[in-house]
Amino acid sequence: MKKLLPIQYAKILYSLTKDIDKSDLDKAVSEFFQFLKKERILLKTDSILKAFVKYSKEQEGIRFLKIKSAKKLSDAQMKEIVTSFGKNVEVESFVDESLIGGVVVQEGNTVLDGSIKTQLKKLEHKLI
Repeated sequence: MKKLLPIQYAKILYSLTKDIDKSDLDKAVSEFFQFLKKERILLKTDSILKAFVKYSKEQEGIRFLKIKSAKKLSDAQMKEIVTSFGKNVEVESFVDESLIGGVVVQEGNTVLDGSIKTQLKKLEHKLI
């Protein structure tokens, strides 16, 4: 059988466990790990479990944001950004001094770039 990506195994595990009674959960998870063992991919367990947690949260409507800023944002600034994306949001923030100022917010494949670095590049292209 062709090996799958961790996210594909995570989706399988999610579909096996999403509507299952708690009394049957241990058995389903055990069978899933027996399947992984049979496929000889137990070394990918960490990747699969991380993908499973992320996929499960996405299915529950939780949004994931990566916020990059030139300096550490205050709690009020972070709260203002996060609340504009709704209630169910998880945030990972980074400091990138090369941005000069402003923030870059990424959700999945969507990037909202309000950094000074990008604004300067756009201005440079207009002037050339």
